[in-house]
Amino acid sequence: MPYTKVSYVSLQNLLQNYQIWIEKEKHIIETQTISLPIKLTCTEEEKLAILKLIEKLTIKCYSPNTIRTYKSCLEYFFMQRDKSAGELNAEEIRIFLLKQIKEKKWSEATQNSHLNSLKFYVEHFTKIEVNWKDLRPKEPKKLPGVLSEDEVKRLFNAVENCKHRTLLMLIYSAGLRLNELIKLRVDDIKIDRKEIFIYSGKGKKDRITILADKMIIQLKTYLKEFKPSYWLIEGADGGCYSARSVQAILRKGVADSGVNPMATVHTLRHSFATHLLERGTDIRYIQDLLGHSSIKTTEIYTHITQKGGRTIQSPLAQLDFAPKEIIRN
Repeated sequence: MPYTKVSYVSLQNLLQNYQIWIEKEKHIIETQTISLPIKLTCTEEEKLAILKLIEKLTIKCYSPNTIRTYKSCLEYFFMQRDKSAGELNAEEIRIFLLKQIKEKKWSEATQNSHLNSLKFYVEHFTKIEVNWKDLRPKEPKKLPGVLSEDEVKRLFNAVENCKHRTLLMLIYSAGLRLNELIKLRVDDIKIDRKEIFIYSGKGKKDRITILADKMIIQLKTYLKEFKPSYWLIEGADGGCYSARSVQAILRKGVADSGVNPMATVHTLRHSFATHLLERGTDIRYIQDLLGHSSIKTTEIYTHITQKGGRTIQSPLAQLDFAPKEIIRN
């Protein structure tokens, strides 16, 4: 694709949970032979199995996104099976994963998605036993990206539209996930109690998070101007605001403010947690505000906080020697 700002913004919108490194065009383009699946369609028996999977997931109230992912993964698995394959067994699953990792270069996230789908199918519709732990990839220890407090200020100052600034400020001020933001109702904002009620967040858990005084001032201005009826951030048709629109607003704000170009909507949530930790907030309180089930998830922010780090000196500072002048040949 062309190396332009428009292309870069498009990639950021599509791959918001990933970091992107740009490699400028190569003059030599290598072509690859595309290997088609063994079967182009699933058998009638396999189609029935996929339908049963969807019904089971629906009954157990899994989210639409999860249902789509599990359906797609199981369908892909069936299409990779040989027509003459007999009953499903643990060895076949192992060989399938090994082949995809070698040939398709699957990431840990992709491997886990397919494993989750197969695990659900196997445990609910077959009698075979699989050691799923042995098939799980080693999770990479990645640190979340955060903005400094100065960068957050610059970002908000660069966003002039009242609605756009309000939604970005809400994410940062309360540590919201993107889906939690667009599902906020007007009645979820408890100005008198300085609280925001999060209904059915990740894992279908309700929680209460903080509502800052400056956020209240911004919200009053926004409510007076836009007068939303049900959803706090309404779309053009009066329904929920689009997640893609929020991402596009963030991308434009990042470009206009000149802050870290790798920042995503979720970076604001990471920044919320990190800045609270740097200001001495108890980590268990941060855990509750973020809606984390395990304290281990919240502890990742201890690895990126600058608290105490500014006073630590490198051992190089203690060595008594003068740097040599640059010698040019």
